[in-house]
Amino acid sequence: MRTRDSPALVGVTTSGRGLLSSSDVGSANRARLLQSLVDDGPASRAELARRIKVPRATISSIVSGLLDSGVLIEEEPQPPVDGIGKPPRPLWFAPDALQCGAISVSRGAVDVAVVNARGEILSRRRVPIAPDGRTAELDRQILAAASAALADFRGRLSGIGLTVPALCDSRTSAVVACTPVPGLVGTRLPQLLAERFGVPCVLEQDVRAFAVGEKWFGQARGVRDFAALQFGVGVGAGVMLLGHLVSGRDGHTVQLGHTCVDPAGRPCSCGLRGCWETLTSSHWLRSEAVLRGIPGGRDTTPKRLAGRAAAGDQLAASLLADFSDNIAIGIANLVQLLSLQLFIIHGDVVHAGESFRAHLQASVLQRCMPALAHGVRVEFSELDQDSGLLGAAATVLTRELGVTL
Repeated sequence: MRTRDSPALVGVTTSGRGLLSSSDVGSANRARLLQSLVDDGPASRAELARRIKVPRATISSIVSGLLDSGVLIEEEPQPPVDGIGKPPRPLWFAPDALQCGAISVSRGAVDVAVVNARGEILSRRRVPIAPDGRTAELDRQILAAASAALADFRGRLSGIGLTVPALCDSRTSAVVACTPVPGLVGTRLPQLLAERFGVPCVLEQDVRAFAVGEKWFGQARGVRDFAALQFGVGVGAGVMLLGHLVSGRDGHTVQLGHTCVDPAGRPCSCGLRGCWETLTSSHWLRSEAVLRGIPGGRDTTPKRLAGRAAAGDQLAASLLADFSDNIAIGIANLVQLLSLQLFIIHGDVVHAGESFRAHLQASVLQRCMPALAHGVRVEFSELDQDSGLLGAAATVLTRELGVTL
């Protein structure tokens, strides 16, 4: 088991308010090397030296400690790029090191898995939960599911990541509000899990964890500024700037779904009016399908709507275009505000297909200042149903390895 105090894993701290100590510098160098692997994948010592722009001897010194501690391994030799010289041996995370417990809570179910630093899911289990259950009952159900699923890895976990569809206070590991699973407000799961397994437990809002998961294992590798956006019952956002997750006052998560896009718009569940969420939620899509007379409107999903549009249903095509434009309004606002260039979409929207994604990207670009529109990409996540688990694991890995994403 690797702990936060292990020399190869400790992050950067400073001694008081003075200069960095020698151990701080060593930790910073280790974190920089590991960050290069996270960003750009496996690499030999020589390649790492070129990436980080330091002498190879410095890299070798750092790598030696990471190999000895079992964090990294040397993979099989690869043919030299120029066909000359000694075959390089790429360094990569060891498959049996840095194993993380990953728990993803959603309405009606909890997924529990063990994930390593390669993003490989070593074990997984899905257990139903009572979405409207009381806090104590939910805690009992989720703790029991975790205990059963993680039992074989007890003593080998680096930490546990817990993601929830909720507004969280990252400073106190508290759930502040949770519409999908109200009983999570007041949960003691982070403390209970830490006590049960003897390792740190990191609580995070699901979509913020999606962003960290995309950085480690998905389309945001090597990207420092991007947003992961989830569309479903509501709108969730995980925004990365300069490699850091953006948090609001008092550690609260960003609530982009409740920014106003139509002052005269529909009332929102939050008590405000005209929120972005009121035009992009699954509820809006279903209610509009009913109003427009689309068959099966009450059961409309982006995938079904896209299927009808592809079959020539003009009403479905029109609604799908309006839905895309509504999403584009908020994304374009983010481009203007933060100059982000990559937006990774999660949720049922990804099943609407490539035609919908292309229309969405075009609609975003039409709403951006020309100077900011260049290079803006809207992509569907490729992590699919594993987003929550990989995100939960990635939050643990980020803390344990001391990397700045």
